[in-house]
Amino acid sequence: MDFIANNLKTVIWATVSALVLFLVAKNFARIKNFLLEVKAELGKVAWSTPQEVYASTIIVITVTFIAAVFIGAVDLTLTRILTMLFKQ
Repeated sequence: MDFIANNLKTVIWATVSALVLFLVAKNFARIKNFLLEVKAELGKVAWSTPQEVYASTIIVITVTFIAAVFIGAVDLTLTRILTMLFKQ
């Protein structure tokens, strides 16, 4: 049974590999053109400097921390208020 399973896996992998190679060969010009266009577009991107990335990261972490403290405070306050209301 193990021999058959291993052979089946091999046949499936060979079939899939052949199909992928066929599709790549058939569409090689389109794939090459797509990759060249991607390279050209990436050349137009305005990449952030390391300093800008660092500053943005600090801002995101700070805002996330402030939001977490605010949500925690609201949750704690509402929990205490509702606990007092429903205990009576």
